[in-house]
Amino acid sequence: MRRLRALLIITTILLLTNCGGDSSPPPPSISSVSHAWLEVKKCIGQTDSNPSELETRLADFRLTLDRFFTSPLGSLYQINLPEEIESLESIDLAIGRLKTALHNGSEVSSIVLEIDESLTRLQQIDEGLSNTSQRDYFLLFFFFSILVIIIVLALMMLGSRLEKSENKGLQSLIFSRKTVAAQEQERERIARELHDTVAQDLIRLSLQTEMIKKSVVSEEGSSLCTEVSKSQIELVGRIRNICDNLIPPDFQRRRLGDALQTLCYKFEQRTGIKCNITIQKDLPFDSLNSERQLQCYRIVQESLANIEKHARSDEVSVLVHTSAPGNTTGQAGELVICVQDNGKGLPPQYSYMDRDSCQNLPAEGHFGLWNMYERAASMNGTLTIDSVAGEGTTITLHITPEDSQAI
Repeated sequence: MRRLRALLIITTILLLTNCGGDSSPPPPSISSVSHAWLEVKKCIGQTDSNPSELETRLADFRLTLDRFFTSPLGSLYQINLPEEIESLESIDLAIGRLKTALHNGSEVSSIVLEIDESLTRLQQIDEGLSNTSQRDYFLLFFFFSILVIIIVLALMMLGSRLEKSENKGLQSLIFSRKTVAAQEQERERIARELHDTVAQDLIRLSLQTEMIKKSVVSEEGSSLCTEVSKSQIELVGRIRNICDNLIPPDFQRRRLGDALQTLCYKFEQRTGIKCNITIQKDLPFDSLNSERQLQCYRIVQESLANIEKHARSDEVSVLVHTSAPGNTTGQAGELVICVQDNGKGLPPQYSYMDRDSCQNLPAEGHFGLWNMYERAASMNGTLTIDSVAGEGTTITLHITPEDSQAI
């Protein structure tokens, strides 16, 4: 890798040099050094060679060799094979001895052979480094290819997991909607059954009791019949209230705001708990379809039912509005329904729950809370419960503009 880094550095230097528009000649290579030495040998082999020309050829060869060793390529050789390159520096001494021998007319064949061997060794080094560089490039390409394949596979796995997660979320949403729809159908069925059977039977029994009362002579029997008749009338009223709660409002004829006001009024009349409802003026409830209006209504209804049964509260506030821009609790323009009481509050484990953590609520007997989370999920909304022991509970429903059709 050290050789590869050095090669990359030298290559970058060469590219920058070429791109810089410099008019200077390119650094010499092994071929140019060998070519300069060949010109020297030609002059030596010619019997009628001009001594000045031979001097010029030797000077050119030495200059070419010096430029090669000082070039980026020569520096690369010195980085990778410093010991062998140092042994080749004897060429410069051989050139000096060759020059002296030619000037004295001495035998130069041994010196020429020495330089030939040194240049052959230099060519072998160049070939070895070229093969090594090719191998390094191949290893780098192979490693890069493997890295690309791993990244592609990782992205494919991530995409598959995201797709499965989205499909799971979609299936969960569809299941929630079907569950809520089935609940509403069952509510209507139970309401009809109560109204057509139990309520009618109680009315009939009430009439029969009145008849018995008229035929009874004793004052005690008459008083007993009066009490029984009164209890039957109260039971009929309770059953009718249950039927009213089970049967959803007709949102084709009434807006959600009107239904909530009626719900709060009946809650206050029935329980004696003061119930204040505030609805932002000119809220476009018509942009909510009947299904979403029903889910919002049921969540408020369930919240009030829990307050009636468990909260020990003496005042309830219901607030319906759109979230203002810059509000940190939700997106701008989303529908927000908030139900707040001043009762005893919920245990800590039921505060700040999400839909996943509420899946155990049915097993703990808290079907109402679970049902509220499921209804919120069926609208792609969010439900939050903020409760402090002894300070009351706040239940907030958020429906984003996209899911509420740009409320």
